[in-house]
Amino acid sequence: MRTIKMFDDLGDMNFYLIDLFTQIISQAIEKNNKAYIALSGGKTPLSFYQNLSKQKHLSWDKIHIFFVDERMVSNLDEKSNIYQIEKHLIKPLNLKKENIHYINKDIDILDAIKEYELDIKSFLHEEKPSFDLILLGIGEDGHTASLFPNSDTLKEEEKFVVLASKKDEDFDRVSFSYPLINLAKNVMFLTLGENKANIIKKIFLDKNRFLPAFHVKAQDNLYYILDKKAAKFIDL
Repeated sequence: MRTIKMFDDLGDMNFYLIDLFTQIISQAIEKNNKAYIALSGGKTPLSFYQNLSKQKHLSWDKIHIFFVDERMVSNLDEKSNIYQIEKHLIKPLNLKKENIHYINKDIDILDAIKEYELDIKSFLHEEKPSFDLILLGIGEDGHTASLFPNSDTLKEEEKFVVLASKKDEDFDRVSFSYPLINLAKNVMFLTLGENKANIIKKIFLDKNRFLPAFHVKAQDNLYYILDKKAAKFIDL
């Protein structure tokens, strides 16, 4: 089921996000005694992560965190998604290391991809692992995770984790693929700002199939959470 929510106020949006996150996680823990989530980097979700870090009452010892994609730079580099998520969520909550699933940057990148995929399969105990929640963003070019327009990664049908790159960057990326993202029970797109309004229009009104974000699905619920500026061209 697709749900679209638009907010005038960032505070109201964060309240909704925290409530939705808590609901999804609580249901997963009640059912399986564990919850598996995958988080994205970038500037957009930082306010949400800061608010989430205050939710100390959640059963964090039962929540396993994975990373949707990562720039293969040092974890101490501000360009790293891991760096940002650690700074704004993991460290403030002092989460247990065994619950955080990092991409190994000390080995060959192709070996790291294989290792990360095996880690996902091992913890989710399935050949077709289904995350309880994946949080995504949408770039101005319509990319999501590190799945960029016209990239060969968009054609991947079997591997869950892929090697990705972006033009003009001097580092590679590791990213979830469609086969893994679309197995998730719940997928949440968080999109803020007037600079995202045109791409939201292309997804919702133009139904532009060339945009990577257009092809994201979910097994149960697909949420689009927008602020007023990002939603200015669509009628909600």
